Amino acid sequence: MKAVLRRPVPTHPLAVPPIPDGFGVWQVRRVPEAPLGYVRSEHRGRDLVYHCYAHGRDDAGGRPWLHTASSLNSAVAWLLQHESELGAQRRGLRPEPETWPR
Repeated sequence: MKAVLRRPVPTHPLAVPPIPDGFGVWQVRRVPEAPLGYVRSEHRGRDLVYHCYAHGRDDAGGRPWLHTASSLNSAVAWLLQHESELGAQRRGLRPEPETWPR
């Protein structure tokens, strides 16, 4: 437990938490008006993994899972590398009901 608490909170300039200095979920965006998607961290044993999700909701009301990465930086990079594909996918999704802090 002490090792987990000593870890620095991961950050990325394009990953915005819902609460300043928050940890666990981030919205990835170049500009607030056009989010690319979301990243959520999860413990897998002693390690953290970072799941990428689409910006939008599927028919069941959830965000479609896209990819799993080993770091926040890798997850953000994956979303950026697939930006055009994400735009096409977003057109088939329902809008996000929540607003995110600017």
